[in-house]
Amino acid sequence: MPLLRETLDALLALQQIDTQLQRTRKTQAGLDTGADAKTKAAAARAHAQTLSQDYHKTAADLKDTELKLSTLENKLKTNHQRMYQGTITNAKELANLEKEIDSLGRQRSDLDGRILELMDEVESKKTASALADAEAAQAEGHHQSTVAQYHARFESLAGDLTTLTAQRTEAANQVEDKAMLKRYDDIRARAAGVGIARVVDRTCGGCHMQLGSQAINMALGGDELAICENCGRLLTK
Repeated sequence: MPLLRETLDALLALQQIDTQLQRTRKTQAGLDTGADAKTKAAAARAHAQTLSQDYHKTAADLKDTELKLSTLENKLKTNHQRMYQGTITNAKELANLEKEIDSLGRQRSDLDGRILELMDEVESKKTASALADAEAAQAEGHHQSTVAQYHARFESLAGDLTTLTAQRTEAANQVEDKAMLKRYDDIRARAAGVGIARVVDRTCGGCHMQLGSQAINMALGGDELAICENCGRLLTK
């Protein structure tokens, strides 16, 4: 039967590995998978597409308005030619033609104003669309970079876990008292992964509560098994 001190030392060595395993698993589980970056990139791309569609719609409106103006100016030109060619002699017909020319002139003025407005809108929306597209591309690049970093870090930690798991198996085999090993594992399972703790400044290194003199003396002596009366963890010096 191994000495209690040897068993406690072996369990303490095992605890150090278990703590590393626990921290590594926690780090791996807490890695940024890029999910948030993906959501932001998708939102940025959707926003860019909305602005792009708005820009192209306004550009199409400008083109249509310019076409309307061209058609109207051709009609005005034709009416002016008819007016001054002297081919119309009927007074009523001339009066109607003058009214139509006046109406077309007002429409041309309205179209000129609308074209100027649309030209300003097109330039403004083109700039906004280009900016949004650049921001979306940047967000997508950040997402891709985050995912790449995640996979690289995940694989690195997976390698660490493989190494630590092998070390854990070897360290557990060094504990000859299997009943104590099971007791340690049972305590660790219910005590946040810590089954054995050192006595530090008269406190338990696991729960950090003050220890009684008897527990401290037993832990420091190593001849009797000391248990923290607060958290139930095994104690050692």
